[in-house]
Amino acid sequence: MWLFLLVCWNLVQATSHPNVILIVTDDQGYGDLGAHGNPILQTPNLDKLHGESIRFSNFHVSPVCTPMRGELMTGLYALRNKAGMVPAGRNLMRKDIVTMPGVFAENGYATGLFGKWHLGDAYPHRPMDRGFQRVVWHKGWGLASEIEYDNDYYYTRYLDEMEVKYSDRFCTNLWFDTAMEWMDGQIDSEQPFFTYIALNTPHSPFHALAKDFAKYGHQVSDSSVAHFFGLIDNIDQNYARLDLWMNERGIHENTLLIFMNDNGTARGEKIFNAGMRGKKGSGYEGGHRGILFVRWPGGKLGNPREVDYASSVTDILPTLADMLDLKIPKTEFPFDGISLKSALDNTDFSKNGRKLIVQFGSRFRPQKFFRSCVIFDHWRLNGKSELYDLSKDPGQEHDVSDKFPELTKALRDYYNEYWDSIEESNTFIESIVVGNDAEPFTDLTCNNWVEVDFDNRNHVAGGESMGGVWQIEADKSGFYRVELARWPFFMKRALTTTGPSTTIGGMPIEEGVALPITSGSLSVDGSQAIQANAHKDNTRIVLEVELSVGRHTLQGWFHDASGKKIAGAFYSRVTKL
Repeated sequence: MWLFLLVCWNLVQATSHPNVILIVTDDQGYGDLGAHGNPILQTPNLDKLHGESIRFSNFHVSPVCTPMRGELMTGLYALRNKAGMVPAGRNLMRKDIVTMPGVFAENGYATGLFGKWHLGDAYPHRPMDRGFQRVVWHKGWGLASEIEYDNDYYYTRYLDEMEVKYSDRFCTNLWFDTAMEWMDGQIDSEQPFFTYIALNTPHSPFHALAKDFAKYGHQVSDSSVAHFFGLIDNIDQNYARLDLWMNERGIHENTLLIFMNDNGTARGEKIFNAGMRGKKGSGYEGGHRGILFVRWPGGKLGNPREVDYASSVTDILPTLADMLDLKIPKTEFPFDGISLKSALDNTDFSKNGRKLIVQFGSRFRPQKFFRSCVIFDHWRLNGKSELYDLSKDPGQEHDVSDKFPELTKALRDYYNEYWDSIEESNTFIESIVVGNDAEPFTDLTCNNWVEVDFDNRNHVAGGESMGGVWQIEADKSGFYRVELARWPFFMKRALTTTGPSTTIGGMPIEEGVALPITSGSLSVDGSQAIQANAHKDNTRIVLEVELSVGRHTLQGWFHDASGKKIAGAFYSRVTKL
């Protein structure tokens, strides 16, 4: 009887918890929606969601992608959680903090990621290492990143956990399809779930489906904008499929759905930017004002409405924890974000007086005031001294710091306090672990070079960099095989050849230059480099080193027949012997 009651109690607990679906688009800006006034782009289904949701109109993300994703997953500012920039080896979250999927998993939810992770491709930074139980994903920032290289929007190569598979459909359709397939199983098992649908569109390369491009090709002169809009149109169609599926499966009422973007627009500003200054990468409003729609029909949140309270992507995790009564382990680092529960359920809500920081770490290393913004209601302190009043100047055209010196100083003091709290840790680089049983080998790429900006296939194709160090941590002491390659290992491409001229789906790409590589060298912790000739298959250079347990740096180079260094080693594979 006791066992029967326990099973029944667990079932009640499982079925009473709402499901959570989080959708994040990639490089769609605030103005890239019909509901936000875009005169060309058609998003009828997302516009419908807009009308059904609580909408945060003063919501802020990061100006670029990895920092936003780390902030979303941890509730901590980018330079505090350490995933502070896209390239340069500073794109990994620290290992001693809680993550959103980890919190959901610890509270009895099934957790699934479908699409883009962009917070690490090797142990212990892969999505399955950080709390996701089901993972269908791609590596890197997108399908033209240095690690995906020849991947394709139309016939996408992807990872099912760690198994390489090839799809017969458009990438966005794939992520939605696999998410719904997985959620079907959770519903059948009466298991509450947290589903993260993280899209790699409308990010470049701008390859919309022909039918979606055709809707906009005749309306704009820039074909990349037409593709950009076509990609968003496809997202709109996929959201409609998801919404219909939710109704058919009977989970519409008890599913908390969040729709948001990751940073400012990458192309849409050419047509419409909602009156804002700046775009992706900018510290001005157009770089970080975000979309945030929250819908939970069964959650007693009241009527759909707009909330203009200053809010941040760092608020999402603490808000979900508060709303769903999720238990969170105590760590050394409390959230930078706060719960927005009172704003969502309209109880005890005061909307004035909050300050926020927006900042990422540049393309090389964190710098004080680099494209920073302090947000205080309708005020913006950009950088060290530019002050804007968005209630009168939404386009940030008139610096009023000279008229409000006390406010300018107060906001700068707030920023200085934040910077003082993270400055010392800025020199620390999160390491990639080698020699752990979680993976048979560890692949390192040029995107992991510390303080070197080299994160896409065009950079690799050009071959013009002497590289940088890889920050690693040896899990076990002993000998390691280190292989150096000109091209991604899965290509099995000769060291001395050019790159591919097309993607796996036939789209043309730059094949780049052939380097006259005859040998390679490797330095450990800055020591004298060891050297070896190309392997007999001419696709790699194989060396062997001894590592003690702990942190180390590796750096590899290619040499020509004279022994001269001609480039850094763009790819490395490290295997414990």
